[in-house]
Amino acid sequence: MSLREFVTNSAFIVVLLGILTAAELAIPLAMAPNHGARRRRANLGMTVVTLVFNWGLISAAASSAASPQNTGLLSASGLPLAAQTVLGIVVLDFAYGYLAHRLMHASPFLWKFHRVHHADAFVDVTTTYRTHPVEGLWRYAFLLVPIRLLGIPAAAIVVYRALSVANAALEHANIRVRPAADMWISRLWVTPNMHKVHHSRIQAETDSNYGNILSIHDRLLGTFTPTDRAFGLAYGLDDAEDAANASATQLLAMPFSAGPASQASAA
Repeated sequence: MSLREFVTNSAFIVVLLGILTAAELAIPLAMAPNHGARRRRANLGMTVVTLVFNWGLISAAASSAASPQNTGLLSASGLPLAAQTVLGIVVLDFAYGYLAHRLMHASPFLWKFHRVHHADAFVDVTTTYRTHPVEGLWRYAFLLVPIRLLGIPAAAIVVYRALSVANAALEHANIRVRPAADMWISRLWVTPNMHKVHHSRIQAETDSNYGNILSIHDRLLGTFTPTDRAFGLAYGLDDAEDAANASATQLLAMPFSAGPASQASAA
């Protein structure tokens, strides 16, 4: 990904976050906490770190897919590019969106880094990119491996990343969605209400709804929690109350400080 593409993509993300922020003001799901200003500054600082860090990772993944040596089951299948792209998106969503995520909850070591995201005392659009760079590295491996093994075309990576970026922001946005509509859409797609359940302080709910784009992975593997649980949730972690007032620098250092190694059970 060139610098120009990075600037273009970043501008798209900024505009998207701005639109969703306006939607949060118009149709909020829950009232924001009193410490919102400090929290938002920390989250936006983490957003900058995440965008810059992911630029390098995604560039490497796209280069890998474009490589002449990128052969695998899909590239050798003879399927039309459109079919390879759809299958590639489903595979990437399972590997990157579901499996990598679920394993971060199952591993005490990985949870230390993913905990930075879950420690947010409120969930809104600024929570989207509140992710530690080590988490980015972990997820990147779950992009690169299927790309190399299956020969997933570059088109699938581009489309998947666009969908992932857009839906990640949408599912974290503090917007009110009609329960009936959310219930139907969540049969296939990860919705705002579905993902809010994943940010619950109740461990059984935190250990569910791992999906990024497609909800079918959670439904097929028994980790789906109904979206009607999204109303009246308490967000955050009981063992990370001090994270509510942490700066971006403190959030980056959080996994290396003394504290609980695991909150979520092996799912």
